[in-house]
Amino acid sequence: TTSTLAMGVNLPAHLVIIKSTMHYVGGMFQEYSETDILQMIGRAGRPQFDTTATAVILTRLSTREKYVQLLNGADTIESSLHKHLVEHLNAEIVLHTITDVKIALEWIRSTFLYIRVLKNPVHY
Repeated sequence: TTSTLAMGVNLPAHLVIIKSTMHYVGGMFQEYSETDILQMIGRAGRPQFDTTATAVILTRLSTREKYVQLLNGADTIESSLHKHLVEHLNAEIVLHTITDVKIALEWIRSTFLYIRVLKNPVHY
C-alpha cells in the first residue's frame, strides 16, 4: 500500500501490505501516524466485501513493539475524519458511491469516526 489508502480512498482489499512505516516529508523520513496506519490496514476485510482479511506491516525491529501494541488495541486512537468530512463526502458523491442522504448516512455509519463518536462523544 501507499499513503493514498490513508486518505480515505474507497478501495477495499483482502490483503494490505505496508512495506514501510516511514515516509519522506520535508527532506527527512518520519513514521506514519498511527491513524494513517490504521486507515491503510482498515481497507482489508471490508464487511460488505469480505468475511476475513490480512494486514501485514513491515517495519524496523526498533518500532515492532509499537505496532504490536497498536494492533492489540493497547492505545486508544481517535478519528480525524471529522476535520475533512466535507471533502470526503464530496469525493464519494463525485464517484457516485453516495447518491442520496440515506446512502450518505450509511457511509458515515460505516466509518471509524462514527464508532469513536459513539464511544467518546466529548472528544468530538
